Amino acid sequence: MPGIRTFIALPTPSIAQQAMTEIQMKLKETKADVKWESQNKFHITLVFLGNVEHSILELLSTALAKSIQQFSSFTIVYESIGAFPNIQNPRVFWIGIKSNQTVLDLQAMAGRICVEFGFPKEDRLFHPHITLGRVKETRNVVRLTEAIKTITFEPMQSRCSELLLMKSDLQPSGSIYTILKSFPLQT
Repeated sequence: MPGIRTFIALPTPSIAQQAMTEIQMKLKETKADVKWESQNKFHITLVFLGNVEHSILELLSTALAKSIQQFSSFTIVYESIGAFPNIQNPRVFWIGIKSNQTVLDLQAMAGRICVEFGFPKEDRLFHPHITLGRVKETRNVVRLTEAIKTITFEPMQSRCSELLLMKSDLQPSGSIYTILKSFPLQT
């Protein structure tokens, strides 16, 4: 039986989603060949797990629920626009957050728990971000990168009060995300 395509994430509140969507609208005017994410999919991925068996998912969920108790709700500041691997050769466009030790600690905790359950340790440096879109072809990408340089993203802050265990269903039209479990942070 195939598993459930899963990831662990921090949600993005609707007011921040709306501001990010407004930036997307400006970027879309460049007509660059980018697959733009819908605002209901904006989140910060802490750990991507891939396909997970139901039995492991239950154990993982229990471990996350126990470990999350040491964390309190906190403020996230969304503050910048960027691209991976860089703005000169973009593959992914994103909104970044101000350096935040709690986000780093949550990601490290989730990563440790996942390794305990046999998932590979992530080798890449963690860079918390919300994906706006992925480049499909290079058409008009230069126009897009030039447009990014002209956009001012006013930093905005919001409270993060939960950690999410998410399901990702791959569809021909794109992935559909569903919350499998929400783990509240201490208030």
